[in-house]
Amino acid sequence: MKRYLLAACAAIIVVVLGWSFGGTAPTEVSAQGGGDQGAYTFEEIGDGVYFGTGTGKMTTMSNALIIVNDDHAMLVDTSVSPAAARALVREIGEEVTDKPIRYVFNSHYHFDHAHGNQIFGPEVEIIGHDFVRQMHLSNVLEQRTNRSFTAGLPAQIESLKEQVAAATDATDRTRLETTLQVTEAHYTAIQETRPTPPTVTYNDTMTIHKGGREVQLHFVGRGHTGGDTMVFLPAERIVFTGDFFVGAPGANGLPYMGDGYVNEWPASLDGLKGLDFDTIVPGHGQPFDERSQIDDLQRYLRDLWTQVADLRAEGVSAEDATGRVDLSAHRASYGDRVDRVDPRAVLRIYEILQVQMPM
Repeated sequence: MKRYLLAACAAIIVVVLGWSFGGTAPTEVSAQGGGDQGAYTFEEIGDGVYFGTGTGKMTTMSNALIIVNDDHAMLVDTSVSPAAARALVREIGEEVTDKPIRYVFNSHYHFDHAHGNQIFGPEVEIIGHDFVRQMHLSNVLEQRTNRSFTAGLPAQIESLKEQVAAATDATDRTRLETTLQVTEAHYTAIQETRPTPPTVTYNDTMTIHKGGREVQLHFVGRGHTGGDTMVFLPAERIVFTGDFFVGAPGANGLPYMGDGYVNEWPASLDGLKGLDFDTIVPGHGQPFDERSQIDDLQRYLRDLWTQVADLRAEGVSAEDATGRVDLSAHRASYGDRVDRVDPRAVLRIYEILQVQMPM
């Protein structure tokens, strides 16, 4: 079975590179704008609480939350590269607050949310779940998820160069040149990445009272990864969920599942429901307040797990199961995205089932 899983992973890697991560495909992000000035936009969503997201002028991929306190600021998630993190910190200083960032929170370990950690000095506490530190101390750059979004960049760059050379329309050529510029800049930026683990970790819950603000960290159970953190502001009734729950606006509601625990995720989502919030800030997409979307995701995950488990029990390969799963019952929630099941999700379910029920 182990040999089969390795072969299946290799067989679908080409497909993997074309799928979205947390609702945003890297080719889409890289295809917009150029340069790192104005790389982020900020919106105040609570008293001293700002939602930060990329404008497309450089590859940023994930959202951020900025919390401005009496004498310092806090930052949730550090973006996809050290260069993107430097742009984020610089623009926070220019547009949000000149107070120093003293606390950084990692919602989870994935590259697009935590590969800016290294730019912060010892005066900044980086806080995350125990699992985040464990992963950052491993060979995480070679981990399947990170590789699935970096291994294809050289080929993308060569393809873009060919498209630029062949373009005859001036508008198309300009667009392609911009795409090429940003993609090359991102590929250069990730070369300096040194995974930097949290300096402070927790396992279940953690509450921080600093600068006149209460910030709660909650691990509600395994889901998107083995160590997702809900950053909850009880007074402001705002929760930052990272990719544990992305919601529909701008992300089509389906998170990446390639490192997930699809069997445990629905119960973990009950833990999110237990927090007394009004606004969800996801790791991708726009803030929203529709709690019913949590129910939608729970139903989808349970259906996906049941169907894939049944197909495996019949002896169907992970690759073939990807084409046989039928999630059309969830079209009302997720549109035509349910017509294609992410092969990484199916492979991950097979891996979990192999541990539970070896064949």
